[in-house]
Amino acid sequence: MPESIVQPPFEATPDIAVLPFFHAIPGIGVLPVNTFVISAQEPVLVDTGMGLDTEPFMKGLRSVIDPRDLKWIWITHDDSDHVGSLQEVMEAAPDARLVINFVGASRMSADWHFPMDRVYFLNPGESLDVGDRKLTAVRPPSFDAPGVNGIFDEKAKVYFSVDACGAIIPSPAKDAADIATDELEAGFNIWHSVDAPWLHMVDQGKFAHVLDRIRELDPQLILSSHLPPARGNNEELLRLLAAVPDTEPFVGPNQAAVEAMMAQITQSGPPGPGAP
Repeated sequence: MPESIVQPPFEATPDIAVLPFFHAIPGIGVLPVNTFVISAQEPVLVDTGMGLDTEPFMKGLRSVIDPRDLKWIWITHDDSDHVGSLQEVMEAAPDARLVINFVGASRMSADWHFPMDRVYFLNPGESLDVGDRKLTAVRPPSFDAPGVNGIFDEKAKVYFSVDACGAIIPSPAKDAADIATDELEAGFNIWHSVDAPWLHMVDQGKFAHVLDRIRELDPQLILSSHLPPARGNNEELLRLLAAVPDTEPFVGPNQAAVEAMMAQITQSGPPGPGAP
């Protein structure tokens, strides 16, 4: 399994830090896997990354905030690339409560008997007061888990879109604007076709209304779990989402294709001396 590309945390806004990781997909590119720290009066960690990245994740988190100062751990959904270091974070942040909805908590409880007295159940449409702002749970327009909770930060005017607006990109980037338009569109279509194949079956009229709900929020910044920060291109991202149902569905390699790929790698052998 390829190792993640780890990059140092950075500020997306003066009070929101991004902890960026990039999961290498050989022959295709990299998938951003972001987590976030909201430096509210009651600090919030959004997701905990992949389990294989726990050591660098905890190191990056501690460079942004002392985990003991965290008051909330918001889990957008229970997929492994969002809860990989959750147990370690909850141990390091004894005063933090876990924000999740009932479906997400129920699914996660099949793998871990977490302390229920530390759980705060929040449904889409409801808000969490974290002292100096409200964080409202807004279901993203595209998702791969039934218990998903996106976030709209009313103070910062930032929408955390979870898996929606993600893309497989050629190489690590710090800003979505640094990705060429054609590369963003291609990686966007592949990602959404893989992550939410149901998009190819949606009623596009109803889907347009879902996209309008995000448009009405009018966020100044969109922070996807799987795309570098996107500022000022809401309409472009919504246009790409609206077009996904008409794109070609993704079909991965079957056993024969994988065996052919592995044989080619074996035949080519390791790089020679001086090879990059």
